[in-house]
Amino acid sequence: MRFGFGARPAGAACFLSWLVTTGCSPGRSDASSRGTDSDGAAPSQASEGATTGAPGTSTGDATTIAMGTATTTATGEVAPEVATTPVEPCESHAAEADCDAAGCIWFATERIADRATCALESAGVCATASASTGDGDYDSAFYKKIGDVVHVRRVGRKASDFPGPEHPAGWTECGLGTDDPPECACVCAAGRCPGDVALALLDACASPRPCVDSPGDGDACLYQALAAAAAASLRVSTLTDDRNVDDRVFLRGDGTATWMRSTCDPRDHSCRDRKWELPRLCSLRDRAAFTACVQDGSDPQCRDVAAWFVDCKLAPATCP
Repeated sequence: MRFGFGARPAGAACFLSWLVTTGCSPGRSDASSRGTDSDGAAPSQASEGATTGAPGTSTGDATTIAMGTATTTATGEVAPEVATTPVEPCESHAAEADCDAAGCIWFATERIADRATCALESAGVCATASASTGDGDYDSAFYKKIGDVVHVRRVGRKASDFPGPEHPAGWTECGLGTDDPPECACVCAAGRCPGDVALALLDACASPRPCVDSPGDGDACLYQALAAAAAASLRVSTLTDDRNVDDRVFLRGDGTATWMRSTCDPRDHSCRDRKWELPRLCSLRDRAAFTACVQDGSDPQCRDVAAWFVDCKLAPATCP
């Protein structure tokens, strides 16, 4: 069952490109102190099923290794010592079982698999201690480069498929500095999710909504708008089995469209706070195909929003 209707404009406190910046971090003035206790020290607490020496503690304390010692030069002067380098012994464990055996904490993390599509793949890291944002609904991500890999830990109700506020202590939060890695542009950062930012910007473009005032036309109205060479904002809601799919299509009037999608499950209340995918710039099928759909919309390619396009790629959200 599907319902097609026009987009509703959404106000936004700030309009940014889909690359996350630090200018809008709602309600979190204490960002620099999150993940620490009242004394400013990172709390150590077990998570992710780790086995530690005692509840809420980790026995894998950080150590330092001296890289050199003081020496005497030919003139009898004492050369300065080489600065010590902090070492995290827990990070040397690449397997969860070894991490648990060492009394450390294993965290599920991610690393970027494809920068062009922001595809993330599962990873994992062993850490000395756990920290928390203190707010399970605060959507963000924390990162650290370990070896040649930037590991990302997503936190929050919407940012992660496994919501929770815990992350490795001492990691850097995305969206709070100017040196964020590319991974931070693909995830929620400092309370702002890239899909939400992009959708707010596109809604603010105020493109015409041809189907909002004629709901009786149903899908035919959508197909007519797709066949027309004009900018327009379309919204399609589809309920398939137990999944609710919301598609937003912003026609640009030049044969292309910006397409955004969100999928949720009404049974777990995830539709109350949708997680929007990043916007894609797509080329529309030939206009004749949509004209044919007006006459007979039973063709599966008429009813499948993904089939409306012949080519899509991630692109920043911009007004037509």
